[in-house]
Amino acid sequence: MKMNSFRYIGPQAWKSMLGNGWMTIAAILTITISLFLFAFFWLILTNMDVNATEIEEDVRVMAYLDFNLSQADYDNIEQQIEWIDGVKNIEFVSKEEGLASLESRFNDTNLLATMEGNNPLPDGFSITAISANYVKSIYDAVLQIDGIYEASYGAGTVEKLFTLTDTLRKVGLAVMGLLAVAAVVLISMAIRLTILARKKEIMVMKWCGATDAFVRLPFFLEGLLIGFLGAILALILEMILYGQAVDYLSTTISFVTVLPLKEIWLNIALFVLSSGLLLGAIGSLIPLSRFLKV
Repeated sequence: MKMNSFRYIGPQAWKSMLGNGWMTIAAILTITISLFLFAFFWLILTNMDVNATEIEEDVRVMAYLDFNLSQADYDNIEQQIEWIDGVKNIEFVSKEEGLASLESRFNDTNLLATMEGNNPLPDGFSITAISANYVKSIYDAVLQIDGIYEASYGAGTVEKLFTLTDTLRKVGLAVMGLLAVAAVVLISMAIRLTILARKKEIMVMKWCGATDAFVRLPFFLEGLLIGFLGAILALILEMILYGQAVDYLSTTISFVTVLPLKEIWLNIALFVLSSGLLLGAIGSLIPLSRFLKV
């Protein structure tokens, strides 16, 4: 294709967008809303994965030891735990450390004084798994070791948390898929109207020897422009609101990890812009293949 052809294609794409008026605006706004929600759910899933990973890494099996065991018994039990498949790390937790941890949960209340100097807690081992998938099997294996009378790992709560996280991922992906379909349909409708309005002009161009690529390229470029403009608006809105959300959540919900904007702004930009161009391209190709029979 000659360079002079591009001098025609670019203005024609822009002219088509202006000619469609409200339909073009509706398509751009739909892309903006869709990509904003795209990025919104993507950010939720990204931050959720970070928090889920931290939770998985923090899930531990606590093995509580029988009273009146010797140091040799402790060493023997620790060695048996090390042999269990999936164990990453073992940490001895004395009853004094256990009581101190318990006191911190009750606003540093002096529980030892309340119990008249008698610490009823046992010694134990804090066991970290390679991944959350090994926690249940480690728990079952620990209970079989002589010298351990009890073990815990938050049974039920951990499974519910992981199930909730997985459900939210699936819901987010489903919503993103529906938004993508809506955006593609509206872009297709806008470009289809342009094709129908210029049907006679296209026929004349074909009779004069215009190639299929020359005829189709302005419409394809129009779809890319609609997707790009919608992506730019969505990106600006997303950056502003996410930055404010990070500042708010970091001061009000300190136990939740929220990725700062400066660490992921490039990923957001690449995700939104590439998604906008992709939706614009798909939205333009559908009417080109179905309605541009020239």
